[in-house]
Amino acid sequence: MFRKLLFLIVLFSSVVVSSAQQRVISGQLKDDNTGTPVENASIAVRGTAVTALSDTEGRFTIAVQNGQVLEISHISYATAEFVVRPETKTITLGLVSANKQLSEIVVTGVLGIKRAARELATSSQEVGNAELNQGKPVNPILGLASKVAGLRINMFDSKVDPDVQVNLRGIRSHSGDNSPLYVVDGTPVPEINRINPNDIESINVLKGANAAAVYGSEGVNGVLMITTKKGKAGRQKIAVSNTTLFENIMRLPEQQTVYGNGVNGTYNPTEYRSWGPAYDGSLKAVGTVLPDGSQWEVPYTAAKDSRKDFFNTGATTQTDISFSGGDEVSTFFLSAQNVLTKGIIEGDKNSRTGVRFNASRKFGKLTALFNVNYVYNRNDVTPSEPWSTVYRHPAHIPYNEIRDWENVPYANPNYWYSTNQPNPYFNAANQRTLTNQQTLNANVELNYQFTSWFSAIYRVGLYNRNEQTRNTTGKFTYTTPGRTNIAGSVTDGSGDFRRINSDLILNFNKDFGKFSTRLLVGNNLRTDDTKTNSIGASALVVPGIFNPGNSTGQLSGSSAITQYRQTAVYGEFTAGYDNYLFVTLTGRNEWVSVLNPDNRSYFYPGVGATFIFTDAFPGLKNNVLGFGKLFASYNRTGNVNGISPYALNNTYSQTNGFPFGTLPGFALGTNYPNFNMKPEFVTSYEAGAQLGFFNNRLNVDLTYAYSLSTDGIIQTDIPGSTGYATALVNAFEVSNNIYEVGVSGDVIRKRSLRWNVGVTMYYMDNKVQKIYGELDALHTFRQNYVVIGSPYNTFMFYDYKRDPNGNIIVNGTTGLPVSTTELYNAGTGTPPWQLGLHTSFDFKGFHIGAQFDYRLGAVVYSEAANRMIQDGTSPLTIAYDRQPFVIPGSVVETEAGKFEANTVPVAGDRAYFTSYVGPVQSNYAVSANFFKLRELQIGYNLPASLLSKQKLVKTAGIALIGRNLFSIWHSDNIYNDPEFVYAGGSSEGYLSWRHLPPTRMFGFSVNVGF
Repeated sequence: MFRKLLFLIVLFSSVVVSSAQQRVISGQLKDDNTGTPVENASIAVRGTAVTALSDTEGRFTIAVQNGQVLEISHISYATAEFVVRPETKTITLGLVSANKQLSEIVVTGVLGIKRAARELATSSQEVGNAELNQGKPVNPILGLASKVAGLRINMFDSKVDPDVQVNLRGIRSHSGDNSPLYVVDGTPVPEINRINPNDIESINVLKGANAAAVYGSEGVNGVLMITTKKGKAGRQKIAVSNTTLFENIMRLPEQQTVYGNGVNGTYNPTEYRSWGPAYDGSLKAVGTVLPDGSQWEVPYTAAKDSRKDFFNTGATTQTDISFSGGDEVSTFFLSAQNVLTKGIIEGDKNSRTGVRFNASRKFGKLTALFNVNYVYNRNDVTPSEPWSTVYRHPAHIPYNEIRDWENVPYANPNYWYSTNQPNPYFNAANQRTLTNQQTLNANVELNYQFTSWFSAIYRVGLYNRNEQTRNTTGKFTYTTPGRTNIAGSVTDGSGDFRRINSDLILNFNKDFGKFSTRLLVGNNLRTDDTKTNSIGASALVVPGIFNPGNSTGQLSGSSAITQYRQTAVYGEFTAGYDNYLFVTLTGRNEWVSVLNPDNRSYFYPGVGATFIFTDAFPGLKNNVLGFGKLFASYNRTGNVNGISPYALNNTYSQTNGFPFGTLPGFALGTNYPNFNMKPEFVTSYEAGAQLGFFNNRLNVDLTYAYSLSTDGIIQTDIPGSTGYATALVNAFEVSNNIYEVGVSGDVIRKRSLRWNVGVTMYYMDNKVQKIYGELDALHTFRQNYVVIGSPYNTFMFYDYKRDPNGNIIVNGTTGLPVSTTELYNAGTGTPPWQLGLHTSFDFKGFHIGAQFDYRLGAVVYSEAANRMIQDGTSPLTIAYDRQPFVIPGSVVETEAGKFEANTVPVAGDRAYFTSYVGPVQSNYAVSANFFKLRELQIGYNLPASLLSKQKLVKTAGIALIGRNLFSIWHSDNIYNDPEFVYAGGSSEGYLSWRHLPPTRMFGFSVNVGF
């Protein structure tokens, strides 16, 4: 009995002592530099499940015992620790920004696994949520423009839902896709343009194949690792925001305003071309006499730029709401966004509605994560013909008078003044393209921690895109003679794409004294299924009914089904010594369905090393140099992006009238099925340094990268005697020498004031090494060529014949220039130099951020320029007041190699410009250099001390937003924004007649947190 009593006394005493030791302490977390509170920092008691979360003022309370260690972590700050002492009652800690502590940065590496940046043997750059959304883009890709060295992003034009071209460190493939791989929460997806940028926590750009060796063919062009927001343990949060931006035309192609419509100096009221008499301010009739006997009359005076009246003021409204929270075992993040865009073209509009739900749950050693994102996008636009009509009309057409084409007689197609160039408002209304797109992106991840050094991850992702399209042209029957009726047409299409991607990953981490090891092995399975259908009618019966059944004649149609399969095994082994020396080995073997079974298996290895020399030799650290890292890597990666499914199959297609009449038949394809095709391989080398100076106040990144693509896939002509016209072959070679510099530093860093400036510089020396056989050049698209010894995207133009001094050689009798029959190399359409400049200023809740972009060294060519010359609207046509003139500097070749100054004038009329200026492409190939202000944000966040007086609103802020506010082009570029590209792919520097002009956007954003 005594023993039991003694036991109870001891047990009770232990409980009392234990209870006495455990107590609650409070604290506050602040930014070490600015002194502002740090919200949503996680405070955990090491070795226990006890956690807390800092509030809007950075305050927290937590139950602790003496001697325990508090671990404080936040995505934007370096991890901190605090040991609880007996005298500890309250604590105040200053957290150091992670972007200034290079030695502590953790980034999202391959397969979505967090890695210490010091281990990475290749260059990478992370863009956080605030930086990504500085300009409030709808498409997250546009939020990366000019912010990452080596990443070049171009918009196609100014439509409501523009396509975007993305390239990272140059061109590697002629036939394949050169855009990087997108990985969302560890799962590869084909595109990210529909993701809500506000849902993104960060984007880590892994540059080149070295950084993404385990992704194989998909990662050969680099990887954009997107991490979406997750809920956090602690208080639940509600965030609401709205952004409204207005859009106006910034600049139009220059137009002559001296002469109006007519031919050979004579006014013609039904002629759209501007070869008439000079403007004189008189009232002139336009078009023919209307049925009521009246006639449209306008002042024969060029407005300052009446073409701007054709465009509307566009508007984009983004509304976002999100809910997040969690506890020690589960978290959730739920968001919704609605985007409405009204375009600058009459009737153009785009709407997007998206919902995201991210969740996690711990079940002992098992952690389950679930992410799903659904987006519905509706796009209603007109093709580009309305704008291409506007820049061909005379400068005195008042567009405000012709907008109501249905009710204003002279604006109606029946009585429109020109039979060649229609009323652009009628064009915009009569030709429409409607696209309904649904995108579902989801993944599930199971992570089981078997031991402290071994875990297994299984991740499966689904990406599904369904698209319904309708292209219509309204039927219109003219009641006036001399005009061609519009038969009307409708084409309905559907497209379904589904990708299932799964990874099984085994992750081993084990330390042996000063040595650390990490082994990652995995298996990947990927399947892509695509199905497209189309049915159309080209002659409608009843106007306004767009149904293929409302037609005469035969319907057109097509259907296609493709499948792509890929499987791979991969591994990555990293060994480290004393946390300053790391060596990484990578390997992947891939099997793909697009190659012949004998060639579809291929292996590629890689190796990299990093050395933190300031940790290896602590004596090197001082007040100037605080951190130093050197890295180098090698990788050889296969690539089959240039081979589409069934490209190596001997396919047949149905041919009408075979063998005669309406009998059906099938014909063999014209492309030779080359069963010996192999993957193209990219061999990459990279070396660089990462340095932190003045207590990490100044950070510098230096990188050199080299890649050589061999056995490149290219389609070439073959002799007709083979029975085929073309064949895919392994022949193309191209190299890239890349130089990158990144500099970021705080010009001012005080407790409540910070001014940061960052610069990214990039230079690319790209050269074609080999094409095929004995070919020196290969035509690819319009004036784009592949030329050995030149950059991949090279312009080849026709020019005037010139003497050794560059003077134009003319015919001695007529004075007319002599054109060459040979093409000349005009340079590249891809800018080899690119510079991004970012600056931010923060002071007591006020924030100013700006992003500038500078590119130079390329050429831009405008297809619209020739049309404007032919129609007399180009400023080139008034250089000599349309009077006879002697071509400046022109010479006459009197005998071979001998030249004399020319004195014979040319007429300077329409015939001269349309025959001797328009067809010569060198006349409108100009410098593509530009400097633009991409983004500007001026904002203010209400102080926490003010909001603490009430309990509902926790955060609130407002900002003024501007995008593309100004752009400086080369003085020779009188056409369009040189950033715009045509038709995607690898073409760049080619301005189509379809391109809309650039716009500037400005507006405001409001956000509130509860």
